[in-house]
Amino acid sequence: MSSLKVYLSALIILLVANSAFAEQLPDPVLHDPVEIEQTEVLNEQLISTFATVISRFDDTHTSISSGLESSVTSMDNFFSDDKSLHEATESYMRIALDVVQKEYGGTGFAGDLKLKADMPRTKKKLKLLIETDAQRGSRDNLNDIPSDVVQQRDFFIALERKIGGQRVWDIRPALGIKVRFPLDTFARVRSYRYIDLDPWLLRASNTFDWFDSRGFGANGALEFDRAVSKNFLFRVSTSLNWREEEMFRRFDQGFSLFQTIDADQNLAYQISGFADDEYDWRANSYYIQARYRKRLYKKWMFGEIIPQWTFLKQTGFHSEPSLTMRLEMVFGEHYR
Repeated sequence: MSSLKVYLSALIILLVANSAFAEQLPDPVLHDPVEIEQTEVLNEQLISTFATVISRFDDTHTSISSGLESSVTSMDNFFSDDKSLHEATESYMRIALDVVQKEYGGTGFAGDLKLKADMPRTKKKLKLLIETDAQRGSRDNLNDIPSDVVQQRDFFIALERKIGGQRVWDIRPALGIKVRFPLDTFARVRSYRYIDLDPWLLRASNTFDWFDSRGFGANGALEFDRAVSKNFLFRVSTSLNWREEEMFRRFDQGFSLFQTIDADQNLAYQISGFADDEYDWRANSYYIQARYRKRLYKKWMFGEIIPQWTFLKQTGFHSEPSLTMRLEMVFGEHYR
């Protein structure tokens, strides 16, 4: 009985002490519903303001990036570069004739033809391509008279389809034939993508092809563009080429500065170096050139003057100057 009394006495003392401690604690704050609603509204406003700021910053960034991409595209379109025409979604045709004067090689002629046309009833996804195989910058195979340019060129006819879209890889597979005896069938896949590396714009491109006569080949290229000012665009170009037939690999490195004089005339200053595995990846050639390009008539006729200095390893890197005069006509929606 005495132990029960002791237990009850201890329990009473514990309850009294706990009650006294509880009185010392501050009462919990009881928010009224109006205060709770005002707090939630304020939080929503802060979140909305933050989202708006981020959105505007992102729009500004996109605008700047798009402005750079627009400048790059505009420059490439004006110079009618191969890549700008390869990426075009509309039909076009380009015809060019070069007159080349070399210090030691006399005068010769070169030319280029490219055509891309929409196939009917394909919703503009299938294109007919007609191209010459000569690269625009090549001066190795000159002809004595302009008519030889047409007669001695290899022409390629292909059907090409576009897969992908903006901001992702644009992939364009094609099947075709080389129109020259003997006929040579080929398959090719071109792909490219633009990547914003603010303040730079990166263009990555790849080409894989297979020819029945010479096997597989590949080309990969990276171009870094940066607007130096309103009228100047700087470009760094790197490419690597490989051909199965010759087990040949070639590395190209180039630097270009494009200058906009006005709406009808532009300048480009370019320097490039080349190396391949035939020379253990040591540089075997360089060239320096300037390109003055002027619109001669409306939007589709252009003239160019291109002084160039070439330095080849086999000639001890002795300077070989040349002067190219080019007449070019480009037909298409952009050039109307």
